[in-house]
Formats: sequence, C-alpha cells, structure tokens
Amino acid sequence: MIHHLHVLAVLITLLIINIDRTFGLKPPHDVKLVRSDLQWKPSNDDNVLYSLQYNPKSKSQDEWLNVSSHIGTKLRTFQITAELYGAVFRVRSEKGNNVSEWQYSNPVQCVNVAFCLPETNLSVKHERVFLTMKHMDQSLEKEYGEHIQFKISYWKVDNSGSSEVKSIITNRKNEPLQELESEQNYCFQVEYLLYDKPYGNASTEMCKIIPETPETARRRVLLFSILTTVFVSAMCGICIFVLFKYHKKVKKLLQPIKLEIPDHYREVLDDRFPLQACPSPSSQSLRSYDLITVKENSNEEQETIS
Repeated sequence: MIHHLHVLAVLITLLIINIDRTFGLKPPHDVKLVRSDLQWKPSNDDNVLYSLQYNPKSKSQDEWLNVSSHIGTKLRTFQITAELYGAVFRVRSEKGNNVSEWQYSNPVQCVNVAFCLPETNLSVKHERVFLTMKHMDQSLEKEYGEHIQFKISYWKVDNSGSSEVKSIITNRKNEPLQELESEQNYCFQVEYLLYDKPYGNASTEMCKIIPETPETARRRVLLFSILTTVFVSAMCGICIFVLFKYHKKVKKLLQPIKLEIPDHYREVLDDRFPLQACPSPSSQSLRSYDLITVKENSNEEQETIS
C-alpha cells in the first residue's frame, strides 16, 4: 500500500512539473504578418527565448519544420520569402525546461510576398478575344482596393520580330481585346500595378493567332470575286482588241500548215517503184482480156495494147 502511495505521489509531482512547464510560461502574443515580416510581441521576462516553426502549404497539418535561424533565439521577427507563400507559422516561448503553448499566424498571402502574379487565361468567344485574369488570393484586393490594377501588354509577332508593345490598364477581370488584325500572331502578358508602379512578377507570355471573323471572310470573298471579274474582263478586252487589229495575221496563223515533199524524197520514191515494159503481141502471156475494141462512127477498129 505504501509503495502504491509513493508511485502516485511521483506521478502527481511529474504532472505538476509538466503543467508548470506548459502553462507556467506565458506564450508570445499578437503573432501577425505585417507586409513581408512575421512579428510577435514578447512576454515581460527578458530571459525568454523563442522558437519558430512553419507548415508549408503542400504539407499535412501535422508536419511542422523548424526555422533554423529561429530556434532558441531572442529574435522577435522573421522575414518571409517567396517560397513560403501559403505557409502557416507558429512560435512559442522557452525558458530553461519550461515551454509555452504555440501561437499561430495566418497563412502567408500575396500581400506578404512581392512575387505574386495574376492568373490569366486567353480565349476566343464569338470571334472576339477575351483575357480573363484572377488573383492568386484576395489579400491584395482586400488591402489596396482599386489601387491594385492589371496591366495588360500585347504585341504582334511578325517575321522581323516583335512589333510595338501596346498596354491596357484595368480593374476588370475580364477584358475584351479589340482592333486586333485577323490571322496575325499576338502575344499577351499581365502584371500588377500598385499605385501605378509594377508589383510582383509578370505572368507567362501567351501567344495566339487571331482567327478570321465572318465579316472579314465576307470582305475577302467579295474582294476576290471583284478582282476575278476585273481580270477576266480585262483579258477578254485584250483578246478582242488583238483580233480586230491583227485579224489578218491571226487568220494566217490559224490556217493549216501545208506539207510538201522535197524533191530528193520524190526521186527516192520514184526509183523504188519502176514502171514495167508492156508485153508484145507475140508474147505468150497475151490473153483474150488483153484485147480492147474501140468503135467510132460505125467503123470498127481494133487495137491491141499490151
């Protein structure tokens, strides 16, 4: 029984020590993000140290990483860098073996890191080009209101390189782009303006060939038809003029070509086919059908032709 009482007393003592370690030391208060700095107010004890941890946006809620420069330190501020966007911080007080509860900050947003860029999307609807823009979070709009704006830069890309860059400054998140040449390649880029000065990073360049509108297609077809008609009419006029002015030459050119056999070809052909001598009347080959009788003025004459 005495042994059990002794163990119980030890457990109560340890519990009291743990409670004193946990609740006996006051935690830092007013932990907040001020622009790009994490700040907190210390306790009244000058001998208190502070430790800082953070949970990245991509990590689970239970996974906390130490900030190596802020472990057991008297520092009461921490500068936030761009890669910590979305992270949550927590800080506690430490004195000897005593530690306080953790105090948490809000997530790091665009207002805390000057690297944010607008999220953009380029689309074509009803033959019109629309550039849709969106904030990474609402902190800039909430903090600065209409003083945070979008600057849209766009330019036409041709064979000689980039042409003149044009800009539009707007607060709207859906901006139609007009007066763009059809079937031309344009590139677009968006960045923030804070009090008319660049803020954060510019978005990735987006390039797109502007499609031909129905009105442009109709004008092109009409122009092609007019040019074809003019060309055909001009060719017909030229042909008629040539026929009237040079009709004799044209008529001569259209006559069929007369082919005459040269004399030396004639001699060759005549030598190949010589005439045979006529047989004499005494020839044995004389036959009855070789006799031709000619009658004239009732006088009968007989002529033998071989």
